[in-house]
Amino acid sequence: MSIRDHFSLHLSGNIFIKKLIRRLMKVLVAFDGSDAAKLALKFTQRFRELTDKLFIIYVTPAVMGTGPTFDSYVPSTVYVKQDEAADKILQSAKELLVDFPVEVELIKLDATGDQIAKVIVRTADEKGVDLIVSGTRKLSGLSKVILGSVSSEIVKISHIPVLICPPEQA
Repeated sequence: MSIRDHFSLHLSGNIFIKKLIRRLMKVLVAFDGSDAAKLALKFTQRFRELTDKLFIIYVTPAVMGTGPTFDSYVPSTVYVKQDEAADKILQSAKELLVDFPVEVELIKLDATGDQIAKVIVRTADEKGVDLIVSGTRKLSGLSKVILGSVSSEIVKISHIPVLICPPEQA
């Protein structure tokens, strides 16, 4: 029997001591409503015993053709529809967490010129997150060049540990 096993055995009844031995984590899940994101959120539920707080973030992508170098008009209805879509996506995440015994905070942000991955990592840092979880679609070749990969970029720029959940095998 190891020293840790012996120590845990004698203190197993004291909840306060258990929390000192096993620090609970704050986890942030990058969620966009895709099958890959749903799988990542489902996988995260395996950590419920180790999770103190769960943040689910959706970052609205910047509208193409807007920004400091573009002189264009985007009707306000575009932003309203983006906001409504973001609310629906976060609501779908919340519905996947029925019977999840951990405090959940839904976060909706706009990319506004930043890369989505930068917004996710910055928010994780501001919230004191211990782990970022993301799904991936395993894009490759031209698809990856055109669409980019948020999960790959998160891994590249994050100083916080990142868990990437691969898509289910067909």
